[in-house]
Amino acid sequence: MTSQDEAKPRILIVDDINDNLHTLMNILRGEFAVVVATNGPKALELAVRTPPPDLVLLDIRMPGMDGYEVLHRLKSDPGTADIPVIFVTGLSDAADEAVGLRLGAADYVTKPINPELLLVRVRNQLELRTHRRKKAVEGLGAAVMARSDKPALLLVDDVPENLHGLVAALQDDYRIMVAPTGAKALELVAGVNPPDLILLDILMPQMDGYEVCRRIKATPVGNRIPVIFVTVVDSVVDKVQGFSIGAADYITKPFDIDEVRARVRTHLDLSRLQRSLEKLVVDRMGALQEANDALAESKAKYQILAEYSPNWEYWVAPTGGYLYVSPACRDVSGYGAVDFIADPDLMRKMIHPDDLYIWDAHNERSPESGGHRLPNFRIAARDGSERWIEHVCQPVIDDRGRFLGTRGTNRDVTQQVAAEEQLHLAATVFANTSEAVMITDADNRVLTVNPAFVEITGYSQDDTAGREPLVLRADVMEVDAHRAMWAAIHATGRWQGEINGHCRDGRDFIGWVTVSTVFKDDGSVNRRVVLFSDITEKKRADNLIWTQANYDHLTRLPNRRLFNDRMEREIKKAQRKASVIGLLFIDLDRFKEVNDTQGHEVGDLLLVEAASRIRHCVRDYDTVARLGGDEFTVILSDITEGTDIGRVARSIIDRLSEAFVLNAQEHFVSASIGVALYPRDGATISELIKHADQAMYLAKDAGRSRFRFFTRALQESAEHRMRLAGDLRRALEAGQLEVYYQPIVDLDTGRIAKAEALLRWRHPAHGFVSPATFIPIAEDTGTIHEIGEWVFAQVIQQASRWRERLAPEFQVSLNMSPVQFNGRNPTQWLELLQTTQLPGSNLVIEITEGLLMSSDPGIKETRLGLRDLGVGVAIDDFGTGYSSLAYLKKFDIDVLKIDQSFTRNLDPNSADFALCEAIVVMAHKLGLKVIAEGVETDQQRNLLRQIGCDHAQGYLFSRAVPAGQFEALCAR
Repeated sequence: MTSQDEAKPRILIVDDINDNLHTLMNILRGEFAVVVATNGPKALELAVRTPPPDLVLLDIRMPGMDGYEVLHRLKSDPGTADIPVIFVTGLSDAADEAVGLRLGAADYVTKPINPELLLVRVRNQLELRTHRRKKAVEGLGAAVMARSDKPALLLVDDVPENLHGLVAALQDDYRIMVAPTGAKALELVAGVNPPDLILLDILMPQMDGYEVCRRIKATPVGNRIPVIFVTVVDSVVDKVQGFSIGAADYITKPFDIDEVRARVRTHLDLSRLQRSLEKLVVDRMGALQEANDALAESKAKYQILAEYSPNWEYWVAPTGGYLYVSPACRDVSGYGAVDFIADPDLMRKMIHPDDLYIWDAHNERSPESGGHRLPNFRIAARDGSERWIEHVCQPVIDDRGRFLGTRGTNRDVTQQVAAEEQLHLAATVFANTSEAVMITDADNRVLTVNPAFVEITGYSQDDTAGREPLVLRADVMEVDAHRAMWAAIHATGRWQGEINGHCRDGRDFIGWVTVSTVFKDDGSVNRRVVLFSDITEKKRADNLIWTQANYDHLTRLPNRRLFNDRMEREIKKAQRKASVIGLLFIDLDRFKEVNDTQGHEVGDLLLVEAASRIRHCVRDYDTVARLGGDEFTVILSDITEGTDIGRVARSIIDRLSEAFVLNAQEHFVSASIGVALYPRDGATISELIKHADQAMYLAKDAGRSRFRFFTRALQESAEHRMRLAGDLRRALEAGQLEVYYQPIVDLDTGRIAKAEALLRWRHPAHGFVSPATFIPIAEDTGTIHEIGEWVFAQVIQQASRWRERLAPEFQVSLNMSPVQFNGRNPTQWLELLQTTQLPGSNLVIEITEGLLMSSDPGIKETRLGLRDLGVGVAIDDFGTGYSSLAYLKKFDIDVLKIDQSFTRNLDPNSADFALCEAIVVMAHKLGLKVIAEGVETDQQRNLLRQIGCDHAQGYLFSRAVPAGQFEALCAR
């Protein structure tokens, strides 16, 4: 134990749990010398050693010998009976606390421990013990301590029952004063006979206990009266608040009356001892004054000077006690002169532990030539605040060379230290910040710049000193912007904005500038501080992010997000001006064929070129956007005539119908355009897009390469289509779908050789719905997959029946939608066919030319799977699509079906006849069979048989009929 520890009060901590010991030691070791015991016997042994502890912190629940037994033995031994014991325990019941107090405990603290609360309780008990043991107190304070009259207690509570209980318990030992309100309590304290102690409730109407305590402590009389809170408020935060405003103690309701009596006795003793001490100080000061007549005049003069000095002056006797302390000590430390005179070591106790070495480096009890000027150190003021002190002291030597003590000055330099720290911090920030800083004088001439300014601009301190600020010059800003900037600076002293600057090496940069003005006391300009940062890269990054978020990366057109933003602005403008907006929804016809056959690279080039052509067909301020895929939109603002929109739409269609020369090859597409007008066709963006999209599909249905305006009839058609889509989802389960079969006739024999399966929907309200109507709906909604599976199962079942009843080689063909190839149907069809006994040769799958040429690996795999099972493949509507002889040769195709558009007007001299003959000849050369569709007359049949066509189907032979009727046709 060091010499410093030996001078500290000794605390004995008794607890059997190491974590609790460590917690208490960490709280106390800075202020006290700590000794520990982990059981009762060890505690009793340490209590009788020399030196004995000044105070014991004792746990209750311990094995072997509990805290109650340890307390009993300590109080039974005359050598340890006067050592105050504070229970520190997890037992929080009021009954446990009352037992401890009856056994002689000085105080009772419950776990978990609040450090500040514990330190207050420990200091109170140590102070009380110290005063009780002082001989001066025993002599001079005997009259006060032995007062025969009863002490007066003021009970403050708004609940009569609480007051009655306390009065009944305390009236035998004390004179009782009662106040039901805070106002009445303040009146009694200010009266002729104030109380010696106050028991104060917290929760009271109008004025709570905290406010009452504050007002009492603000008066000279009330500041000397101990106040004990007696309340149901039990949180640690509330207790700390109570202590912070001057409360002496805190008792929680419900309480044990023995606890109340013990706490009241303790604090009355402390109050009496404090007053005895004050009397002792007064008496001692008088005695010293009389004993030092030789110093009286000098001391009086010194005191007069010290009383009016803003600094904390003092005089320490050679013995170490204070002879004088000036009133300024309270302003600086919060402690009065009486506190320092009563405790000569108080100054050292206030000093921050890290700064004690500064204080300990000098000795004021011995004369040292030249005195001392200590480095600044920190003290903890009474209110808990930290103050910086400048300390100077000199020895006092009389004419005869006698050492009369040390006179010193403590000056509060807290603000000065803070200002110095701020200056140091400002200098550090100025030198190390990444922002450029430039300071100018009132005439706008540069005084200094920081390193970041040099790094950003390349201009040094010498380059800028005395010159006009680089970033605020008129030549780097537009005239109006420069004028507005200085107008703001002159009006408010501040400005913030973006400037374009020039570096010394010629580079340009974008800077974000903030100008602030420092004014003198008279309001004139002292300095201007200019801060700016280089945001060039940030602006580039922001622009890139904005562009990527708002523009299509391929065509550089606005994307859907920017389209919506511009459309919203155009709508607001049209509302103000009562004008019309035209919205064009453009879809490229047959783009998918080019993309699938030529590859995505060619498709992307076509989209870029198409975007350029559309832009050149509209005005500069019109918006052209790409919504995705091959869909484009055009916003035409300030349109007054529908003919203007039609002219623009026709111009776009004509330009997009021209050949696209991509990679030295010509490619052709067209465009279908739907037009919607604001406000006629919709009030919102979503409505306008939906209606323009519906009009675009109407243009496609009308033959493509044209435009259509949205109409209410079109809206009704779309709504009807939507209702049909909902009905179609339930049609299969409701049994409304049926497979019909149309005969395919051998033209040589006239016999029915094959059948084509065709789906029919008998709607309960609309009757038969055309496949041309509901098949596209099924493809769009995805129900085509479920329907396709059902149709395939029906066809397999029927084909198996007809193989047995009609002919082993009898074939049934069914159409397969391109959408089905992108779903789950093909794989399940192959699996279903493998599980049946039906040979694949009895089935033919009809596909389109576009599906044949698709490069999708899944489609190719399905075609190969069908071929491996022997399923025939027919090209439906041959001649209407993107025909390629190379593909016919490459893939295993069995049948070509001539589209009815070629057979409808067939006669010997028609071009259609020549085309049909060419198709038949080509197919036979490739080993393919040919079926002609839409045969309705004998002439058509005869001409087809004449050119060698193998089979035909159409109304001449029969419409599609149910399976039973089909068998009847075959039986004729």
